[in-house]
Amino acid sequence: MKFSFGVLFLSLFLISWKLDAQELSDIERLLEGNDILSTEDGYEEMLTTLSALLLNPVNVNTADFDSLKMLFLLSDSQIDQLLKFREKYGNFLYVNELLMVPGIGKKDLANIQPFITLGQPEMRTRVQAVRAQTRHELLVKTKISMPLQEGYRDYSPYDFDTRKEYERKMNSRFHGPPWGMLLKYKAQIGKHWQAGVTLENDPGEGYFTRYQKTGFDFLSMHVSVTTDRFFQRISLGDYRIQWGQGLLAWAGFSSGKSDVAVGNEKSGKGFSPYTSTDENNYLRGIAMTLRLHSQWSADLFFSKKKSDANIIRTDTLAEEELLSVSLYESGYHRNNNECKKKQVLDEVTTGLSLHWNTASFKISGNVLYYDFEPALIVGNRIYQLYNDTGDRRWLVSVDYKTAFRGIYLFGETAYSFQGACATINGLRWGNSFLSACLLYRRYDKKYVSHYAAGFGEYSNTSNEEGWYLGMECSPWKNLKVNLYYDWFRFFSPRYGATMPGAGWEFLGQVTYRHAIWEHDFRLKQEIRPEDSKTSGSVRRGKSEYRYQVACRLNSQWELRNRWSMSRYHKEMLLEKGYMIYQDLIYTAPRARFKMQYRLAWFHTDSYQSRIYAYENNVLYGYSFPSFMGKGWRSYLNLTWKPMTGFTCYLKTGFVIYPDREEISSGITKVDGNKLTDITLQIRYTF
Repeated sequence: MKFSFGVLFLSLFLISWKLDAQELSDIERLLEGNDILSTEDGYEEMLTTLSALLLNPVNVNTADFDSLKMLFLLSDSQIDQLLKFREKYGNFLYVNELLMVPGIGKKDLANIQPFITLGQPEMRTRVQAVRAQTRHELLVKTKISMPLQEGYRDYSPYDFDTRKEYERKMNSRFHGPPWGMLLKYKAQIGKHWQAGVTLENDPGEGYFTRYQKTGFDFLSMHVSVTTDRFFQRISLGDYRIQWGQGLLAWAGFSSGKSDVAVGNEKSGKGFSPYTSTDENNYLRGIAMTLRLHSQWSADLFFSKKKSDANIIRTDTLAEEELLSVSLYESGYHRNNNECKKKQVLDEVTTGLSLHWNTASFKISGNVLYYDFEPALIVGNRIYQLYNDTGDRRWLVSVDYKTAFRGIYLFGETAYSFQGACATINGLRWGNSFLSACLLYRRYDKKYVSHYAAGFGEYSNTSNEEGWYLGMECSPWKNLKVNLYYDWFRFFSPRYGATMPGAGWEFLGQVTYRHAIWEHDFRLKQEIRPEDSKTSGSVRRGKSEYRYQVACRLNSQWELRNRWSMSRYHKEMLLEKGYMIYQDLIYTAPRARFKMQYRLAWFHTDSYQSRIYAYENNVLYGYSFPSFMGKGWRSYLNLTWKPMTGFTCYLKTGFVIYPDREEISSGITKVDGNKLTDITLQIRYTF
């Protein structure tokens, strides 16, 4: 297998032709300008998909809903209006005709224009197609945090009273240096070939130890081939799967409850190569998409890999006698205790999906099987009663999409062979003034799929029922209002609530643009059951208030101010949190250099009233920290392009807690009240 991958990567280099690479900076600015925050999986998937669409744009005269959903920058209601307009008036002859579609404005057209075509490619695109464009990307990243954590300390046997205490401390000491390292290579030949390799070590993880024999703690490789024949797609190595509405299997970018109130329908891509650094949420093996007929296709896959787990054996000579087995999903393998959990669980997964696509509806039947060896042990707490064991689990589902007189219907119903069901069904409707989405979901308390990511209050797609109503309204040109209300209830206890109960969540957001100013007000409230120390389960509430004003002084300078407040209440307890920050953003002409600076002050009563604030980061980086207590946070994010195809990134941040003498606890404890983080990344495309 390793030899085959090596030959393939060598072949990719030999057959490549040098071309001017499409820089991702324009896409990054585009996503940032549309308030799309980075998530470790979803953001990279967006960048990868949109960069591919730069080379092979979506034909808006032939694309269906799922294809247009790949643009990410149009809501479900806008896509509906585009399809209805095209059906009524015929194909678009000029790109500007999209402005005649209700709900699509100049900014929307500017967002999607680089990624669409009318079916007659420009000369540049023709030349690229003839030359079978090849694109390579090489990325190197390192990060460090100072002062060093407790896990890096050196110990002497003379510092402890007993040998046992010394050995226990040494088992928690980190093996590696305090800086993390990421090496990533990706290659794409037109739209038919894609391959890549990812090597990653977190700070504290060792290199070339008995636990990291390949040098790095995490190694991932993939090869994907796409054709127009019977074997429509073949993926080898690591990949992800997206089926239906996520009740059986879904990984990667997922639409859920967010500021985009009408955008909850999932549009899966089937199989996609895995390029992230999450050490658990992927499959490894082979996956194929077969074109059986003009209207029929099938997905089938087989995966076998090792996964991390906590395994505690009984005090006996029989290794098969286990006391406890549970998943270990942090991905950290920094010391002896963590390394003992690495790849001790055998995970076998396979499945089949059969699709029937027509002009009026789409329907799919899906089958999934997975088995963990050894099987997971259900915990002894009341909320763990229906946890997944992973023992020879079979699941089946049917998902559909259709439309009737401007009302779009979609959904999925799943059944596990343990006798439990899950279903989600929704409808959308809209015009140029108002769009709405209504969703109903019901997941039995015994329904579990390890790979599921259905829409809901929690991510495990189990033990939940709810109704969701979302609306988007544009009363006039520069004003947009997003609203949603979600009612939910739980059939059995959950973590933090030992009695079944119900709750609700509401979000309202108003955005107004005028000249160089943009105002954004957001209100979010949530009520859910939670345990009390005195009277069992009670209803606790949390409210979030946010106002942001942005001023774009010119094409180079932008200012952003944000005021945030959180409010937590349960019985007689009332806690509050506040955060204020100022952003200064500078973009040099031709985007050769970019700077993002922030100074923030926060003050919260406790962890319960914490406030989250998105931070700009290096490409593909994830930074959405929570702030609690009292302190100041400042960071500087720089992007510099010294030459074509070569980009340097630097993110450095500083936080201070004036009323503390130490930060965190255990092996991550830091002496003092200051913490500095530095990330350096270099990216080369050719």
